[in-house]
Amino acid sequence: MLNDLRFAFRLLLKNPAFTAVAVVAIALGIGANTAVLSLVNALLIRPLPYRDPARIVLMLEHFRAQHLDAIPVSAPEFVDYQTNCRSFDKMAVFQPGTFNFAGGDRPERIFGAVGSADLFNVLGVAPIRGRVFVPADCTAGHDDVLIISERLWKRRFSADPQIIGSKIVANGRSFTIVGVMPASFEFPIPLFGIQGAQFGEPADVWQPLAFTAQELKIRYSRGYAIVARLAQGVSAKQAQAELDTVTATMRKNYPDNYPKDDSFGITAFPLNEVVLGPMKPLLLILLAAVFLVLLIACANLTTMMLARAASREREMGIRVALGAGRWRLLRQVLVESVFLSLCGGIAGVLLGIWGLDLLKRIGTQTIPRLSEVNLDWHVLIATFVIAVGTGIVFGLVPGLVSGDPNLTETLKEGGRGLSSSARRNRLRQALVIAEVALALVLLTSAGLLIKSFVQLQNVDAGFNPRNVLTMEISLPPLTYADNASQARFYNEAQKRIAAIPGIKNAGFTNILPMSGTNSDSSFSIEGRTSDDKNPSPDEEFRQVSPGFFEAMEISLLRGRRFNETDNADAPPVTIINAALAKRYWPNEDAIGKRINIGASGAKEKWATIIGVVGNVRHRGLDYDPLPEYYMPITQTPNNRAVLVVRSSQEAGGLISAIRTALHEIDPAQPIAHVRTLEQVVADSVAPRRLSIWLLGLFAAMALALASIGIYGVMSFLVVQRTHELGVRMALGAQRRDILRLVVGHAAKLILAGTAIGLVFAFAFTRLLTAMLYQVSPHDLTTFGLVTVVLAAIALIASYIPTSRVIRADPMLALAHTT
Repeated sequence: MLNDLRFAFRLLLKNPAFTAVAVVAIALGIGANTAVLSLVNALLIRPLPYRDPARIVLMLEHFRAQHLDAIPVSAPEFVDYQTNCRSFDKMAVFQPGTFNFAGGDRPERIFGAVGSADLFNVLGVAPIRGRVFVPADCTAGHDDVLIISERLWKRRFSADPQIIGSKIVANGRSFTIVGVMPASFEFPIPLFGIQGAQFGEPADVWQPLAFTAQELKIRYSRGYAIVARLAQGVSAKQAQAELDTVTATMRKNYPDNYPKDDSFGITAFPLNEVVLGPMKPLLLILLAAVFLVLLIACANLTTMMLARAASREREMGIRVALGAGRWRLLRQVLVESVFLSLCGGIAGVLLGIWGLDLLKRIGTQTIPRLSEVNLDWHVLIATFVIAVGTGIVFGLVPGLVSGDPNLTETLKEGGRGLSSSARRNRLRQALVIAEVALALVLLTSAGLLIKSFVQLQNVDAGFNPRNVLTMEISLPPLTYADNASQARFYNEAQKRIAAIPGIKNAGFTNILPMSGTNSDSSFSIEGRTSDDKNPSPDEEFRQVSPGFFEAMEISLLRGRRFNETDNADAPPVTIINAALAKRYWPNEDAIGKRINIGASGAKEKWATIIGVVGNVRHRGLDYDPLPEYYMPITQTPNNRAVLVVRSSQEAGGLISAIRTALHEIDPAQPIAHVRTLEQVVADSVAPRRLSIWLLGLFAAMALALASIGIYGVMSFLVVQRTHELGVRMALGAQRRDILRLVVGHAAKLILAGTAIGLVFAFAFTRLLTAMLYQVSPHDLTTFGLVTVVLAAIALIASYIPTSRVIRADPMLALAHTT
């Protein structure tokens, strides 16, 4: 074996061009597999960084009669579940929150969460310093403690070892830091598997949750998600059955709050499934794609090894004549191919590491838990197995052919081994057909995604994102304790910001379109009754200030927009979008109609519809606009808002002036998530864009490998037939006849490959259905265009070696022997 290794090493050094091409082909195939395997291992196989994560569930309610599939729970509902459910060891409730930190050069807003006492016990994660929450922390007046992340501890507090027990001012209150959570702990995390239940970026601050007496009485005020740990021996199905029983009791005990049928309930989602959501199919498709790339690389290398085996027929014949057996020759070829594959595998691992670093830079906001992806020993073992397996695959056939030489023909001086060459040519041609077919599958998939993305980019979002700057503001409840103080801040801020040179319009909204968050609220329509069969409407709800519609350039269809007179002292007013007007007033004018904002049991608050605006695609470009209604933020204030500014110049240059204007009103008020609206829209389609980049990259690799394979086979074929082609030209054949003969042969292979590839592509692209927008997975235009492009590139690859022969002197071709 050592002799075989030394011989293989010398042989590869002797043929540097062959070695370089082979190593590059292997590195591309194995590098792509290494990167995607690392993703799959970290995100699909490796468990979440919590104790026994398979037993953790996330619980959200639904009102299916109102098309609400995943909504938060209220405080009294959580108490009901916690008291009456025995299927869970522990149960906690949480909601995202923001914390304005004072001190330092400028105030800073930190994303965090508010959670009940058992939150960290449910997740099973211990702090690296201090303690977690205890029940006493979750009582009114004692919730003035904070737990911070290791990231924040190092960044803002310089990893101060005396951090536990220190005081900090946040949201206008004094808090004591009691714990530091490890950097690997992230909760809440973005939950891409439940539409409308995304919880934003990972938290860096946690505050204990203390329900107020008033909050425990209101069932329709929902703002919390429940996370729970299943008891030992209890399945998710058993827990769900118990939850259904509890919700049935709630419907019976509180008939004014819930429908009588089972359209209301709660669902326990396994946390490890909802974290990835739609990213899981994408990862599996990418895994299939890189496997196809590896197959193409194997086919490519097999053709190269077959060509190399033809040049070594005499060597193998001499070995057999000297007594070498079939297994001995096969072992020699396999050692060479596996050694070559391992060299390519090492290069592939380096390429995979580089690819992962690049992916982390461009996909952090797109793929949850991407920071956890690394090249661990599981992936290295898998890569080693793939490298060895690849070497065996592309070395086995050439080894079998080399191990059975025709001694009579091989040992003749100048013997051609015609029958053996014919068999090898047929095998090479079959491999070319396979390469074309596999490349067509990947190219068609990438083409469909590209066409889908182009379609999506042409969708009218309902607003104009150009030259719009957005930033988030959070008003501390202690400083802005009532609606009047919040309204005063928004009014004053809008006036000051609108006066900044270069700003055309400015406004506030509680939720920015395509930001990944949502809000809905029930209402009743004047003159219409509701019952179990016809429940009260529940639609998308927005709170906006005057100037918002102008800043977003949302079209006004009828009526008027909000203005400064629509304040807390004025009669309540609302603006609806065209979708809501069409649903509830399809054959009449909605202007002047009245709706009562709030759920049953709330104080009546009739608002008059004063305007109808155009539809906005709030949830994403690929979601149809839903019915929405807007209330003036000065009549229904919210302590969290997004500032939207339209400018006549580059929006980024206005940040400093806006920050100054806000600090003149409140020096402790920070701004956060400063982005252009174009960035927000781009982020909303980032998963689609990332899938295009990755699948497109793999398709390009497949096309390159297939083109190299076709070029290599046709080059070898031309070399074999050079003497024959010289005879033809000497007998009068024109160059175009020779070109037609050789390229025509290549065209037959390409035609066979495309025919087979189209069959497999029709089956494979069906898996992309959920990732396509207004494009059929069997779009004939895309299939036809990709087929033509692939065929053209393949024909060019076959033309290049042929052109060298037809330009050569026929006498040189006649003198050529194989």
